[in-house]
Amino acid sequence: MDNKILLVCTEANFLVKTLIKSISDIGFEVITTQPDIVEIQLLEPLPDIFMVYLEGNTTLFSGTMKFLKNKMSEDMKDRVLYLIGNETEINAVNEFIPKTMVTASFTRPVNVPDILGKLKNLQLHNGPNAGRKRILVVDDDATALRAMNNLFSKKYDVSIVTSGINAISFLTQDQQGIDLILLDYEMPGASGLQVFEMLKNDPRTALIPVIFLTSKDDKDTVLKILSAKPEKYLLKNQEPELLIQKIDDFFKGR
Repeated sequence: MDNKILLVCTEANFLVKTLIKSISDIGFEVITTQPDIVEIQLLEPLPDIFMVYLEGNTTLFSGTMKFLKNKMSEDMKDRVLYLIGNETEINAVNEFIPKTMVTASFTRPVNVPDILGKLKNLQLHNGPNAGRKRILVVDDDATALRAMNNLFSKKYDVSIVTSGINAISFLTQDQQGIDLILLDYEMPGASGLQVFEMLKNDPRTALIPVIFLTSKDDKDTVLKILSAKPEKYLLKNQEPELLIQKIDDFFKGR
């Protein structure tokens, strides 16, 4: 499934533009069109995801909905259809396309995070990262974050945050599940050890494996890290190939 969305709407008003920006920000390309069959046909091949923003006279959408219904029935591809509108509008278009063909309906005023959550799930299960282990990297050093993101993204689904507090916030809102946290040992504000303790004391995050990242290998630092009982610790300054090999070894059999 591609990362493109065909958005059918009568006009790109402020709410539609806000929705498009939010969807684009999570990595989707949004192609907008009027509810016009000829205009839509000119866009062939069509994206795998259809989103119809219903507003006003729903009879304007009747031909489009019949066209999309036929497209979804004839294609051998897995298609996704989202409807956005008030209850009356959504019920009206169900006369042209059965509810069983509608993946999800969203009632206006639009709950954008709800829509984004559905799209993120599509990315997880159908995108290029489908089936990959998910890693959260926590580090206050932007340069280190970029380097680790570039390194691990070759094989893993990577998310990055710049502080322990941001990590806690990310994890409590995440609905997809993180398989491993790479946690910087030395950070301003909440240290790595403090963040580790918060994670282990929260039932929502207590079972997520944590590996400490540190640039220090002196005895006192190593003993402090080991006393917290993380999965292990890794030195940041080792060769990138060795670093990713150790992550690969961690996931073997998991």
